[in-house]
Amino acid sequence: MKITKDFKRFLSEMTLGVFLVTSLNPAPALAASGSDKIIYPLKQISKLECRFSDFKDLTSSCKQDLPVLNTDDYKKYASKDWGYNDFTRIYTVLWWASYKYWWDIWNGGHIWTDIATSRWTPVYSMADWKVIKAKNDIMLWNLVTIEHNIKWKKVVSSYAHLSKIDVKLWETVKVWRKIWEVWSTWNSTWNHLHFQIDLESKFYPYYYDYNKCPYSYYKISEEGICIDELKKHTVDPLLFLETSAAILDKISTTTISSDIVSTSEDLSIFNRTVYIGYSKTDIKRVQEIYKKLGIYKWSISWDYKDIENTIIAYQISNKLIKDKNDYWAWWFWPKTRAETKKDYLVYLEDWTKTTDVEFVHEQKEIETQKIERVNLMSREEIEKREVDEFLRYHNISLDFVNKGWNVKVWDTETLKLNITTRKGKPFKWEMPGGMTFIVNTENVSVFPERLFYFTDWKRDIKISWLKEWNTNLYIKIWTQTIKTIPIKIFSADKAIYPTSSRILSPTKITLWEKQTWIIVFEDSSWKSLINLKYWSTYNIKATEENLICIKEGNIANILKVYKSTCSEDEYKNEFNFTYDDTVWWLLIFDYKATSKNFWVSVTNNYNSELLSEKKILVSNPKWLNNTYAYTQDVMTMLEEWIVDWINKWYFLENRWLTQRDAITWIENALIKMNDNVYDNESKNIIEKNLKDIEKVKPYSSRTKVLSREEFLDLNYKYLVIEDIDTWQVEYRDIDTDTSQKLSKIFDENTTWKDQFGEKYFRPEAKITRWEWAFFLSKTLERNANTYLTLK
Repeated sequence: MKITKDFKRFLSEMTLGVFLVTSLNPAPALAASGSDKIIYPLKQISKLECRFSDFKDLTSSCKQDLPVLNTDDYKKYASKDWGYNDFTRIYTVLWWASYKYWWDIWNGGHIWTDIATSRWTPVYSMADWKVIKAKNDIMLWNLVTIEHNIKWKKVVSSYAHLSKIDVKLWETVKVWRKIWEVWSTWNSTWNHLHFQIDLESKFYPYYYDYNKCPYSYYKISEEGICIDELKKHTVDPLLFLETSAAILDKISTTTISSDIVSTSEDLSIFNRTVYIGYSKTDIKRVQEIYKKLGIYKWSISWDYKDIENTIIAYQISNKLIKDKNDYWAWWFWPKTRAETKKDYLVYLEDWTKTTDVEFVHEQKEIETQKIERVNLMSREEIEKREVDEFLRYHNISLDFVNKGWNVKVWDTETLKLNITTRKGKPFKWEMPGGMTFIVNTENVSVFPERLFYFTDWKRDIKISWLKEWNTNLYIKIWTQTIKTIPIKIFSADKAIYPTSSRILSPTKITLWEKQTWIIVFEDSSWKSLINLKYWSTYNIKATEENLICIKEGNIANILKVYKSTCSEDEYKNEFNFTYDDTVWWLLIFDYKATSKNFWVSVTNNYNSELLSEKKILVSNPKWLNNTYAYTQDVMTMLEEWIVDWINKWYFLENRWLTQRDAITWIENALIKMNDNVYDNESKNIIEKNLKDIEKVKPYSSRTKVLSREEFLDLNYKYLVIEDIDTWQVEYRDIDTDTSQKLSKIFDENTTWKDQFGEKYFRPEAKITRWEWAFFLSKTLERNANTYLTLK
């Protein structure tokens, strides 16, 4: 057979006496490497809450020294905090555990340890000597394997799921040299380092020999049926590091003969195309070849379906096809056969496969306490908690670019996905469990259907609508649904009318309060009809005493529309409106509560169908109840829309009246009187007073506080418009002129309701807002009955 350069190197080493069989008293096995120092392959790792960000971007507060897990503590941490603690989250799968439970020692067939940390975390060679593998592996991704001479025994360490390979085959490396970084791959769970320690074997990294352990990958991993085979070829990496390789003293090695693999075997399979339905013997042969190459990990089943995904992955990694949809993707076809034959010939010439010596290692007195699966958290339970934590530390935004949740058939829409940390920093790289987009594929097409990685913090998801339907788009991370988007797919050729509407409002409102409400229109199945252009005109109407104002705009500035305010002249009792008056058929409007009789209704003018009607409880301003002397007068003035300034549901009745408030309230009273007067002479006086008030108002102070006498003068000047019979009140603290003015307002049954009684007016005292309302109410009762009927 052809002698390769690597095989010549092997023969040279044998000539030097390097390659010998050891026993309990080890003889030299390999030339000394010049250093017996052994280190952990990771120095620093990311803290758990930071592990979804790049290591190179982490601050010192997000990094920590690798916590050392001792094998004596396996059982302790497997049960601590129900198995969800720092050690179980960092050392995600132990040696001889399963993939199902991660820490169930002596119940599985995992032959390495996985250590979780951020992407790009530096990885170091655990000891000196030479690189014997540096390649891209279909299952392990970027893989580096290093051979060491430790305690005069050959030990091989392997590091997988790496971001890149920075070393070359046969290169000599030193302990502590940074030669690669942590990454993740399509078949691994999140960023982690695969770390494996093998004893002398026929191939590296060691994996179960099907001839010695003829079971499926799942059965080996989950049932621990090949523990003896495991102990013959590998050692617990953490135990090896913990003892600084002293564990090797308890391992004896023997040799047995093995069949020499020869290139004289039948290679005719590389001349034949194999596909589903072809010869089962050919299918078995293809499975055997890929299994020897370490690509196919499962059992020899004689079933082509079992090898299909392996062949596709092999073709993609060797750039024989672009993706799984290529025509030749499912075939063992000429290009695939040619590439596989090249790799297989190298395999046949590999010295680890041609030697007639097989090494069997016995690990005496090495035992780790068995951890049962009872009360042990499963992989799914741990990963659910990891997802919960990810969602706590990150904000996820999913929004359509140009439309609401109602779309036309054959439109394609872009769903913008943004992920940031709680501090607003863009999230990069890998989510736990990945994000999936689940829809009824007969109605909706989504690309991509699943996301794991982010080269930056944003991704666009393309969604195409295939036929009319009401459906939902579910967005999940791992198995958790983080958002459900209801979607109505409609035909643009059909006229659309809503059959109902929902008035989104609070359950109660305070008298004199203004609020912004929204109306959402719905179809017969109560589905919101947003952004659909409807036919017909519609009517919104409030009770006669209440007022509304429609606010228009577009979806891009909907928040601005919502926060905008209407001018007083824009308020009306009812409006007719169409689609063009809405914000994507969200009707946004302001509502003024001016009476206790409070409701609003929406009607379709086309068929007079009532779409919705809502009654709301109208309450008094807070603290304003019937235990106060002036409550009824304040309520009367509020209901007539004469007094104002509710602040967060408070009338602020005890606050001093300012000059601006006084002028504004008098103006409101004149407007109300003018609306009800029919006598021309009185109307002329009122309109003249209104013009005078409009001139004075801009110069009125918002801070100057009025006295009772000053307010009396304002009331008398603007609101007493005709001579009326008076009753002279004999106050002890005002002069005759002031008393005469006051008699136009107070009569024998009305006076201040304070501690000084009816004999004192207290002209210099400041006047409060509800004293003002009382005084104004009495002014209008005595001077405006002809023009204004007060409740």
